[in-house]
Amino acid sequence: MKSLLRYSIRLKLTLATLVPLMTAIALCWLIGASIITTRFFSQAQQGVETDLNSAHEIVQGELARLGDSVRLTSRSPELSAALRDDSAGLAAPVLQAMLRNERLSFLTMVDHYGLVRYRAAHPGSVGDSRVGDKLVADALKGAVVSGIVLLAPEQAGRENPLLPAQMSIHIRPTPHSRLYTRQVEDRGMFFVAAAPVVTPGGAVSGVIYGGVLLNNDSRLVDRITRVVFQRGDSITRDMGNATVFLDDVRIATTVLDQHRQPAIGTMMSAEVYGVISRGQRWSGSAFVLNERNFSAYEPLLDYGGAIIGALYAGTPERPYRELRTRVNLIFSGVLVLVTLIGVSLSAWLGTSLSRPIKALENGARRIAAGEQLPDIVLGSHDEIAVLAEEFNIMKHRVAEREEEILALNHTLEEKVAERTAQVEDQNQLLLVAQQELARAERLVGIGMLASGVAHEINNPLAIIRGNAELLEMSVSGETAAREEVETIIRQVGRIERIVATLRTFSRGSAKQVALFSLEPLLDGILDQAGHQIPLEGFSLVRGYRGREIALEGDEDQLRQVFTNLILNGLQAMEGSGVLTVDAALDRDHGQVSVSVADSGPGISPEQREQLFIPFFSTKRDGTGLGLAVSYGIVRDHGGEIRVGGEPGKGAVFTVVVPVRQGG
Repeated sequence: MKSLLRYSIRLKLTLATLVPLMTAIALCWLIGASIITTRFFSQAQQGVETDLNSAHEIVQGELARLGDSVRLTSRSPELSAALRDDSAGLAAPVLQAMLRNERLSFLTMVDHYGLVRYRAAHPGSVGDSRVGDKLVADALKGAVVSGIVLLAPEQAGRENPLLPAQMSIHIRPTPHSRLYTRQVEDRGMFFVAAAPVVTPGGAVSGVIYGGVLLNNDSRLVDRITRVVFQRGDSITRDMGNATVFLDDVRIATTVLDQHRQPAIGTMMSAEVYGVISRGQRWSGSAFVLNERNFSAYEPLLDYGGAIIGALYAGTPERPYRELRTRVNLIFSGVLVLVTLIGVSLSAWLGTSLSRPIKALENGARRIAAGEQLPDIVLGSHDEIAVLAEEFNIMKHRVAEREEEILALNHTLEEKVAERTAQVEDQNQLLLVAQQELARAERLVGIGMLASGVAHEINNPLAIIRGNAELLEMSVSGETAAREEVETIIRQVGRIERIVATLRTFSRGSAKQVALFSLEPLLDGILDQAGHQIPLEGFSLVRGYRGREIALEGDEDQLRQVFTNLILNGLQAMEGSGVLTVDAALDRDHGQVSVSVADSGPGISPEQREQLFIPFFSTKRDGTGLGLAVSYGIVRDHGGEIRVGGEPGKGAVFTVVVPVRQGG
């Protein structure tokens, strides 16, 4: 009977551990995997639809920008005078400059009868009538208009003889596309805008109109992917893509073919084209070239309102399917691992609990046999009751032993903790000393090298600058040679600034210690910062205002340190952000701290280790000496520069110097 009872307890313990555990994990696996994968796919598709809306706004922005450019050019008095005097020569410089600067495919001027007076991209083609063109006709009514148009090769050739070859796209067979009978798409899709040319009296004397070819031009789709998908210049399949279709042929795209080239000339999936051709938006999972993508399409309408193509934004499904597979594998692995742990733990617990119960039962039998053992009082007829009674008999002795052991352990732990803390403190001091010694050795060596390099570079640099200036004076007019000479002089100036910084870094200067107020110093730096960096997009927070803080030191050297940190913070935010400058006085330790915090991209842990090493810079055109020089100045004042912040959340540089300088 007792044997059956022991078996029953072990079985119940095992089942009580495994059944709820297995049930909970299986439910979590089923529900979690289903919810996660469904949410991933749903959010991905919603994101693509949002991306298409953003792409639409970019297209509208490009049309608006083209319209503004044409409108501003139309206000040139030379155009009005050229139409009045029938002299295309007056308009040619203005229109040629506009064509070149805005990278237009064509730019044309017509008079108030709609007759072409001058084509900037094809000066020899004039005299034909454009009055039947709706865009030109609307502009002749005094409105600035823009839109998308399709031009046949002959029409485009009249505007610019180079366009027909640029427009031509070879049609490539594409899986899941509709049957397309044409082998070459020779029509061109253009962004166009037109604006009236108005006389001083307010009458419309003519129109100028210009256009940009989209065929085989990746500028628009590249801009969409950079803005919408946050993608750089490197193209990868796992990121989002954008495409412009003429009918269902890709004429501009970031989708790549098997040769890692833009898939120009491939076609839209037939299931999508059936919806787009009816003027409706389409979103969902669709074949894009050779794999399924989360996709969103919207029809493109020409200036007259006819459907001429589509705009696409999407991202491949493959990464999400791989993620779903990984999630399922992780859940399955966790389920198997926890099952093994549960079985092992249950078996161990059953064995561990049954062994002492058997021993206690044997002791009870010995007492019943008359042996000299303490009495065992049973409160019930199961093993747990036997264990409880035996524990009540032995617990006092065990408690005494435990108190002695705990006292000894406590004393030992205190001694170990004390010695460990001492060793850690010594190790930390040794590590800091080693780092400072290594940094000082590097700075001394680099300083000597910088001094020699600066001395050797100065003389030949002066000769180069002098000869370049003589060469500049000898070159007349705006020629390519003069541009090259000016480039040499600019680069020589940049080298001179670097050499000057090298000499400052290597030579240093004696401190001119004086007592000065911190608030006017910081105000002066922030007020002058706008001469070096435009401050329109920045917000400057002056947290030190109203704090009367005075300290001893070389005011000019510390001004250089704070100026460098403030300019670095502004440059790190790339045009906009919040720069916070604050100061505090620690009277207890006799220190002043000045902090410069920006809302830029922050500094990674790897970069922090190299910030104060000369010639290391995170800026493309930086010399890498600003922080090294600042570090030397602050250390010379008996202070330190601390670097804080998190990547993606901005950086904080804190300069801590003593209030008083020692003798």
